[in-house]
Amino acid sequence: MAIIDRKRLDALLSVEELRFHQEHPKSYELYQRARKCLQGGVPMLWMIRWVGTFPIFVKEGRGAHFVDIDGNEYIDYCLGDTGAMTGHATEKTVEAIYEQAKKVIHTCYPLRM
Repeated sequence: MAIIDRKRLDALLSVEELRFHQEHPKSYELYQRARKCLQGGVPMLWMIRWVGTFPIFVKEGRGAHFVDIDGNEYIDYCLGDTGAMTGHATEKTVEAIYEQAKKVIHTCYPLRM
């Protein structure tokens, strides 16, 4: 069985972390700003455990794809919450939300749809 060279592994990780910082400067800037008002700089603490030394900030998304604030494009393999149900900003979903928003979005009472 091969032994893992931990020093080499640490060196490779450092190279990748540096590259992550270089490719995500705007996300890093927003993360530093978010740390002033959000615990851990994220909406939910489990998000700080994602890959990278800070979270990326999303600019927009369509279907199963999104673009971060630095212009990097991704396939969203997480598709959390509503993204998993409908994708990001799909035409029919946007239309349905728009039609409902013209009536009412939220009350503390049941809504008649």
